[in-house]
Amino acid sequence: MHRFSEGKATELSSGVLQSYISKVKDSAERNEWKYNGSGAAFTGVYQNRASATDAVSSIYSQVNCVGEYMGDLIYSLDIDSTNGLYRRTEGIANEGIVLCSSSNAYRDFDIKGNLLVTSSHFAGESHIGILNLDTKSFNLYTEGHCRDFSPTWSAVSADKVYFCSAGLPENDRRDHEDEAPRGISQMVNEMYSSARSAKQGPTAICVLDVMAATLDELLTDPRYDYTHPQPTFDGSLYYIRKPYRSGKSAADSLGCFVDALMLPIRLIEALFGFLNVFSAKYSGKTLARSDVKQRDEKEMFIDGNLINAEKELRDNQRRGDKNPGIIPHSWELRRREPNGNDTLIRKGVAAFRVDEKTGDILLSNGSAILLLDKEGREEKLLAAEGVMFIK
Repeated sequence: MHRFSEGKATELSSGVLQSYISKVKDSAERNEWKYNGSGAAFTGVYQNRASATDAVSSIYSQVNCVGEYMGDLIYSLDIDSTNGLYRRTEGIANEGIVLCSSSNAYRDFDIKGNLLVTSSHFAGESHIGILNLDTKSFNLYTEGHCRDFSPTWSAVSADKVYFCSAGLPENDRRDHEDEAPRGISQMVNEMYSSARSAKQGPTAICVLDVMAATLDELLTDPRYDYTHPQPTFDGSLYYIRKPYRSGKSAADSLGCFVDALMLPIRLIEALFGFLNVFSAKYSGKTLARSDVKQRDEKEMFIDGNLINAEKELRDNQRRGDKNPGIIPHSWELRRREPNGNDTLIRKGVAAFRVDEKTGDILLSNGSAILLLDKEGREEKLLAAEGVMFIK
């Protein structure tokens, strides 16, 4: 997390994350002697990458969203297979839980007054709920076999919430219902996955009227995903539009034929994997240079989409962008006026925030935070990779 003020950026650490790292490191240091060295190899209990350093470096963490309530910082944080909303009262040493569950994840949210609207994720689905920060009461307002996310309060109505929604097919529901019972860790890992499901439909922007109990689709098109809605006081709606991609490949269409062709290769990989584990257990050495398969560093997931960062940066440089980033030009920041007029603001945008007072727009191009004023002038404020939320 970073706070930008008066031309300077300040990094904000998470006390919850720092406490978790300390506990993991202490536990690994107490136990690493059991699984390292020649003695562990001799007794057959050797484990590669079992040191305290490896344990800490393998921790996954991601801040999903930030907000402010009564001067306090509220943020959503993933740590390995857990998630929660946390509140910092007076610095890193004073942090408490706002909303946390052993089965649900609360990833993105928006605060208006004492009401916090958030998305509640469980077992591949997600729905919109509202938490009263004073009474701690929490209620869900949407349902169905879908993914509802990125909720934000209306700027002009106290009862309306804008959010994104993508449908899921019924056969995907049956797949979950027919399978064997899963452990908590497996279910949590599924609901934290940020990658797009191959079966997820196009993302629409919807409007929920809490008091009237009505829900309407505002922007929907089978060719596009509409994300990051931000309504303004003049009745306009800013949003990001990107091409819809189902995630299906040619291999998915060929189905069993491809599986049959790949069978010998998969058998060889399985045999090598078994021998690699056997060697590590009884000799302390692996057959492979590394037992961890990592994704090419040129590729990264941004907002559930796999981006080839180097390619997109080169393409944007060739186009002559003043501030080239790693986000494709097909990701467009647009403005929809109350009369229906739709205007392109900028291409290659991953996240943004409109300043209601000045009309200026803070935005992320995946490589930096930029300031776009109402006259169209663009200024780079700071380098920041992979920023997906600006408040």
